[in-house]
Amino acid sequence: MKTYYMFGDSLMRGVMPIGFEKMQAQYNMKFLNFAMPTFTSERVKMWLTQIMSSHPVPDAAFLECGGNDCDYDWKSICEGRCDYEHRHRVAPQDFKKNYEDMIHLLQEKGVAVTAVIAPPIAIEVYLSHLLKSGVGKDIMSEYVNSVQQMEDEFAEYGEIMRTVAKVNNCEILSLRESFLALNDIKEYYSKDGMHPNEAGYAIIRDDFTKYFSSCAR
Repeated sequence: MKTYYMFGDSLMRGVMPIGFEKMQAQYNMKFLNFAMPTFTSERVKMWLTQIMSSHPVPDAAFLECGGNDCDYDWKSICEGRCDYEHRHRVAPQDFKKNYEDMIHLLQEKGVAVTAVIAPPIAIEVYLSHLLKSGVGKDIMSEYVNSVQQMEDEFAEYGEIMRTVAKVNNCEILSLRESFLALNDIKEYYSKDGMHPNEAGYAIIRDDFTKYFSSCAR
C-alpha cells in the first residue's frame, strides 16, 4: 500500500471529506493529511520538518501552499505598519526559497513530491468580503489597483511553484485550469472568495481522481 502525506493550508486540509476515503480503497493507498488552516509556506515548512522527523517516511507527498503567502498583510496595512512593497504576507522570493527547501527535505528522504497548485481565488468576492470585514475602501485603493492585478499576483505564486517543481523533477497537479474554464467561478467559492464551497471541492475531487487514474495506468 502506497502512503501519501499531505502538506499545505486550509485548501488541502479540506480535501479529505470530498471522496478520499473511496480513493484510498480504489487505488490501494493511504492518505495522512497534515495540512493546517492559515499556514503560510514558512509555517508549513516548520510543520513539515517536524512531521518528517517524528513520523515514518511516506512513499509520496502532496505539497500545496501559496494562498496565504500571496494574501496581503491586511492587519499590518490597516495599522499603518506595512508599505506597498511588503504587502504580501510572504514575499515571492521568500516563498520560492521555502518551497524549494520543503521539496529538498522530502526528496532527501526518498519521498516522491507532487506540487499541488491551488485554484485561483474569486477576487471580486474576496475584496467585497474584506470591505465587509472592516478594511477601508480608501486603504484598499492604495494597494489594489485592479482585479487583474490581484489575479496576476496570485498566479505568480502558482508559477513559482510550477517552476520550482519542474527544476526539481516533481510531478505537478494543477487545480487552476479546471476553475479558469468555468463561466463564473464565484458560484464555486464560499463568502470569503478564497475557499471553495461544496461545488468547488467537487471539481477538486475530479482533478485528484484524474490524477490517480493516470498514475494507475
